[in-house]
Amino acid sequence: LIELSIREASYERAWDDLEMKVSAGDIISTKVLDANKGGLMVEINGITGFLPVSQLSSEHYPRVEDGDKNKILELLKRITGQEIQVRILDADRETEKLIVSERAASSEKEKAVISKLDKGDIVEGEISGVVDFGAFVKFMPPYKQDGQESDKLEGLVHISELAWQLIQNPRDVVKTGDKVRAKIIGIDDTRISLSMKALEKDPWSEIEKKYKVGDIVEGKVDKINPFGAFVYLDKDIHGLAHVSEFQEVYPGKKMEEVLVAGGSFQWKILSIEPKTHRMGLMLVKEDKKKTEKKEEEK
Repeated sequence: LIELSIREASYERAWDDLEMKVSAGDIISTKVLDANKGGLMVEINGITGFLPVSQLSSEHYPRVEDGDKNKILELLKRITGQEIQVRILDADRETEKLIVSERAASSEKEKAVISKLDKGDIVEGEISGVVDFGAFVKFMPPYKQDGQESDKLEGLVHISELAWQLIQNPRDVVKTGDKVRAKIIGIDDTRISLSMKALEKDPWSEIEKKYKVGDIVEGKVDKINPFGAFVYLDKDIHGLAHVSEFQEVYPGKKMEEVLVAGGSFQWKILSIEPKTHRMGLMLVKEDKKKTEKKEEEK
């Protein structure tokens, strides 16, 4: 009975201490006990806590290109046994829930380093991960080129900032390990937004030299959506053939009955908006006699 009371008292003191650490925002050193697909198990004051993947620092966050949960677990397992710095986010003794964050513990240090960066800075780094919405780049701050690996920061190049052309899959443009240059276009707390396309000339800036409203041009269909077809006139310039314009040429027909992704067709340029990178197109109906002649030649 006495032994049980001592254990209970020790348990209560442990939770008292954890709750105080939450209020104080203390940074605590803890050992990683194990990992699962959702995060890491840690121990503080003899109580097991959980560190969700989303709360890992950029150093330990698993960059898995295809989102494979087994690969994520494999990377998390490598952290098992390591000592890491965390902050307690939630300590609830009633439910025995202890949630910690490595990201919150490292944010103060990151903020101090990031505060010396400016929008417009050019950085050189390496692609550290590619995901559906863009690519992560690890780079040494421009003012600390002789720094160590631990001094590196990480920023995100959103899919829309990888290149001027439309990109469906970032993996078609970059891969992990690629050396890249990028421009800092935004800093929000510890989040750094980068742009690779900002260092390239905007192909739409001189579009009037290549294309004019009323021109009949050849373009390849990239994809067809319910509202129209996206068409590439060249590798950088694309336009939209709205379904309403298509109905004027082929009333009552669906786009899929006439167009095919990857196919080349003739288009009339209806509008050009360089600032917003928009171009309106209308399909040019192929002359029936020309079509028959083509079939005969085949």
